[in-house]
Amino acid sequence: MIKSPTAHEISYGLVELNPDGTIQRANDEAKRVLISEDGDSNYLFHRITNNEIKTKLHECFMGRANEFIVTIDNQPVFFLFHRSNNEQSQDRIHVYLFNIYNLLTLHDHNNWNNHLLSSIGEMAAGIAHEVRNPLTAVKGFLQLMEQTYKEEYSHIAQSELDRAIHILNDLMSVSKPEFVQEEKAAFNVCSKIESILLLFQNQLYDINVIKSFQDETAMVVGRRDQIKKALFNLIKNAIEAMSDGGTLMIEQYEDGHDVHINISDSGVGIPKDKLRLLGTPFFTLKQDGKGMGLAQVFNAIQSNHGKIRVTSEEGIGTTFYLSFPKKSQYSTQFIGGNTMLQVVDSKTDLTDFLFKNLDFYTREWVQYLEKNKSYITSLLKENGEMEQYDRAGNPIMKLVAQNILEIKTELIMDVAKERGVKSAKTEFPMHLAWELFQSSRGIIWNAIKSFYQESQNTLSTEEFFTLERNVNDIIDLYIDSYTAYYVNYKEDLLKSHRETVDELSVPIIPIAERVCILPIVGNVDTYRAKKIREKTLVRVKELKANQLIIDISGVPFVDTAVVNHLFKIVKGIKLLGCSTILTGISAEIADTMIELGIEIDNELKTRSDLQQALQDIQQFRIGKD
Repeated sequence: MIKSPTAHEISYGLVELNPDGTIQRANDEAKRVLISEDGDSNYLFHRITNNEIKTKLHECFMGRANEFIVTIDNQPVFFLFHRSNNEQSQDRIHVYLFNIYNLLTLHDHNNWNNHLLSSIGEMAAGIAHEVRNPLTAVKGFLQLMEQTYKEEYSHIAQSELDRAIHILNDLMSVSKPEFVQEEKAAFNVCSKIESILLLFQNQLYDINVIKSFQDETAMVVGRRDQIKKALFNLIKNAIEAMSDGGTLMIEQYEDGHDVHINISDSGVGIPKDKLRLLGTPFFTLKQDGKGMGLAQVFNAIQSNHGKIRVTSEEGIGTTFYLSFPKKSQYSTQFIGGNTMLQVVDSKTDLTDFLFKNLDFYTREWVQYLEKNKSYITSLLKENGEMEQYDRAGNPIMKLVAQNILEIKTELIMDVAKERGVKSAKTEFPMHLAWELFQSSRGIIWNAIKSFYQESQNTLSTEEFFTLERNVNDIIDLYIDSYTAYYVNYKEDLLKSHRETVDELSVPIIPIAERVCILPIVGNVDTYRAKKIREKTLVRVKELKANQLIIDISGVPFVDTAVVNHLFKIVKGIKLLGCSTILTGISAEIADTMIELGIEIDNELKTRSDLQQALQDIQQFRIGKD
């Protein structure tokens, strides 16, 4: 039986292993609990008799888990699997064993244990809540289907099951490492932050963004997409915490070992008793949140050898502190053992080669387009783009040549903005622009291949992947920025057009003293119905109308939400002292009104068509005279 510790110390087992599984040392607790005395082998799996432990430890060696619980002598034992790494290779593996009952006996002396148990309880409650909701809906619709089969019920039940599966997949993505992960590489973290901020451009009007980058060329090592997604989520959360505006500050600096990134907001803050739960799956302070975003952030940072901590104060704001190992600690791994000077010299030669041969490869690129994508070249000639390429060369290849030594984020984004806005103004299709981008990428790599063939320079595998990452980072930043500026311009234009259409789509026409008509023509969605309601109330007030005819004979279809908006107009103008006559109601709209339970009372008159409504008004006026 595993002995219980005193109240002031906790006994635990520890086994130190080589990466191949051979035992280096084991303390007495580990020998007594885990390792059999039988056998002379020093191989861990030959010394363990418990098959369940063997299986679970094998999963840990395969990278599929880092901890598990197994019952030994009727007591639960928690196993923690930890790899220690040096700069070049795995150094040691440590397996820790904790008796969970012994941990529980120390709760009065270990606050962290209370927090752990509380977090587990809250996480379990969150899982139960998130998964129970869709499953309850599925159960209800299955019961309805037993009584009356409707295809709609089947679709809803299927979507709710998909939602439950999606929730569980999100949980698995946090609790279980990916079997297939992208390779680690060195990348410019400041340029990634710049590209992320560009994606939030439309949400930053009321927010003051302060960037303080000590070194804009700072490189970190890790899985680029994982870290980029984590930074995206942190910046997104910071922006959402400042719904009424505020300050977003992003700082970057270095010390002797790490690259540090601090992301601060002046938002609502986080209660102190909730701080410890950040990063726990299904814990969220958002009304519509699922609590998986920060869990994935913590997992991504830590799995890339980074560190993360957070401070917050309600009403003042929140700061996330991130740190990553500097690239120099991994220089041997990523530059194939060569010195940094050799790599820079090689890149300098490549830069000169790309500049000197820019015209040649631009012509080769244009010839490829004319031969294989003549539909694009015709459009480029109409817009005058081909002449610009003849003068200045392929813009993406030029950017690669300018930035291969050091990525200048603002330069790339400025060029992308100019070209993206110009393409949007000339209605150049986005899908054709993407074809140009991909063909440009191909011609750039053809040029790089020619450089190494002609110069007879050779690259190691790691050097090649470093070069590949740098070149594609430049191209991707340009494409992302171009797309964002193109879409932003189109959205602004669309918004402007829609506002103009809104002004023209509510033509309230005075036809007699204090009598107006509102003819509604065309499809009416919820957005348009809301605009009609708002402008009708204002116009009725301005005209001091006491009678309004709303003719909807020109509306082909109206859904339930739109019908609700129309009857809100009736109620609203009644408050202004104006009565309503509704004409042109189709059979479909009448059926919708019956479904909604809308009853016609004295606040609304209906007529079959506009002519009948006008005749009634005329007869009423004659009778009064």
